[in-house]
Amino acid sequence: MDRLWALYEHWCMEELINLRDFILRVKSGEFGSFSRDEVIALLREVEANILANIELKAMEDPELEALKEDRMAETSQEIEELVAEWDR
Repeated sequence: MDRLWALYEHWCMEELINLRDFILRVKSGEFGSFSRDEVIALLREVEANILANIELKAMEDPELEALKEDRMAETSQEIEELVAEWDR
């Protein structure tokens, strides 16, 4: 997954494409071949990082605490949609 993570960091963190577009590009084979397990592992890692950031921001700012549960649910739903998209 190291190579896939490096691609994710470049395209999503530096070039600022959204995660869905990145996954579609991976699926198309633009970056080479990756197994389902590699892609799902990447998505779960991204999800864990986003959820941790939401938790941290909510702890730092009490006003964000009220939004935390909704944002966490939205994040998990978006990841599940990307998993389903990969499997299509």
